[in-house]
Amino acid sequence: MKKEIDREEIFKSVFCLQPTRPILCTTKNEDATDHVAPFSWCVPISTKPPMLALSLLQTPKKSHSLSNIERTKEFVINLPDMSLIDDIVLTSYKTKYGENKFDRSKFTKMKSKYVKPVCIKECRAHLECKAESIIYPGDHALIIANIINAVYDDDAFSDNMLINFRNYKPVIHMHNYPLENMNSQIHVFLNPVGEIITEVMYPTKKEQI
Repeated sequence: MKKEIDREEIFKSVFCLQPTRPILCTTKNEDATDHVAPFSWCVPISTKPPMLALSLLQTPKKSHSLSNIERTKEFVINLPDMSLIDDIVLTSYKTKYGENKFDRSKFTKMKSKYVKPVCIKECRAHLECKAESIIYPGDHALIIANIINAVYDDDAFSDNMLINFRNYKPVIHMHNYPLENMNSQIHVFLNPVGEIITEVMYPTKKEQI
């Protein structure tokens, strides 16, 4: 039986698109220090030229990463694996004044080739990006960016960029909720175990008519 979401709660409809694949976005702060934060709404939108879209919160409180990207137009998308999920969640928590999320997470900084924001060494791939445009359709800003450089671990992907699940388990996030004591959060991740391969024949000319 189909169930309709009440109009008052239609905002919940976006969660029909779960699970998501979180990334770690690195940017440069105004004082030239490094900033890192996890985000889930990141998708490719073009292959030639290679481009992606990243959606970041702008209201009621603008994300720090968005402020940095608006100012510098540069960021790096880092693709983590399941071994980093605790640190991924830690970098989502708010910081105290003077605290740096890189210090909290213990991630290792790695120099990028064309942009000032650093890569995260522990991640399995890194996409250096320059924002082409930023639009503000709702409570999130949509950043359209060119991928100007890409680096990956050769044990994590095949030559045709198929994930090697023996060596790389990408992070797939299902849901999260705070505990009643408010001291922590529960995050539900999907543990990928391998591929399902299927062959689908092209329609014949007769079937296409």
